[in-house]
Amino acid sequence: MTGARFSPFRSALYVLTLIVATLVGAVLALLAGPLSRTGDPVLWLARRWARVLLWSAGVKVIVDMEAPLDPRRPYVFAANHLSSVDIFALFVALPVNIRFIAKKQLGQIPLFGWAMAAGRFIFIDRKNPIAARRSIDQAAERIRGGSSVAIFPEGTRSRDGLLGPFKKGGFHLAQQAGVPVVPVAIKGAGEVMPPGSVLVRPGPVYITVGVPIETKDMTDTAGRNALVERVRTEIALKTGQRSRPAVQG
Repeated sequence: MTGARFSPFRSALYVLTLIVATLVGAVLALLAGPLSRTGDPVLWLARRWARVLLWSAGVKVIVDMEAPLDPRRPYVFAANHLSSVDIFALFVALPVNIRFIAKKQLGQIPLFGWAMAAGRFIFIDRKNPIAARRSIDQAAERIRGGSSVAIFPEGTRSRDGLLGPFKKGGFHLAQQAGVPVVPVAIKGAGEVMPPGSVLVRPGPVYITVGVPIETKDMTDTAGRNALVERVRTEIALKTGQRSRPAVQG
C-alpha cells in the first residue's frame, strides 16, 4: 500500500526506542499514578510514548473524524486490529483519553503492566468467566464515571488481513454502561508493521473515527447483536477488508 520497503534503520531505531521509551515511561507512570485518583497523568504519558514510537517507525497517522466527540462524555471505541501500531495510533488519533481493555497477563508484566495498572487500565481474565464478568461490571462502573475505553472486538490481531468475527463482550460493556459505541476503522497498519514482526516499512496509517452509536435505549440481546453487526460492517466498508463469516458469540 505505501510502496516503501522495509527499512533496517527504522526497524533498529524503533526497537531501541521501544525499549528505552517503555522503560522510562513505565517508571514515570509509576511515579505519576499515585498523584491522581483517576490515573489520567499516565494517559498523558501514554500519548507521548505513542508519538515517540510512531516517529521512530516513520509512521504518520492521518485521521478522519466523521462527527465531533463530546469531551465530557465517555465512549467505547471499537476498532479493527492489524498490528501493534494500532495501539500507538489510537492514542494519538482519538481526541479523548482512552484506556484499553487488556488480558490479565499483560498486567503481570513488570513495569509495563504495573504502569497500565497505575493508569487504571482494565484487565480481563478470559479463562475465568466469573472473574471476567466481575471485571466487566467494574469496567461499566468506571465508564459511567467518565472513562472512555478502546476495544479490539476481534480479540487478536488479524494474521491474514481478513476482518475476523467480533466478540460481544465490549458491546455488552457499552450497553451495560449506557454509553455510545464509536466504530474506528484502521487502514495501513498491517503494511507498516505486520503482526509478529519488528521490521518497519515507514508510511501512513489512516484512521476513520465514525459517528457514535447510542446504546442507552438498547436493552436486549437482539439489539446488541444488531449493534455488533452494524459496527463490523461499517469497519469492513471503510477499510476494504474482506470479512470472515459473520458474528460469533
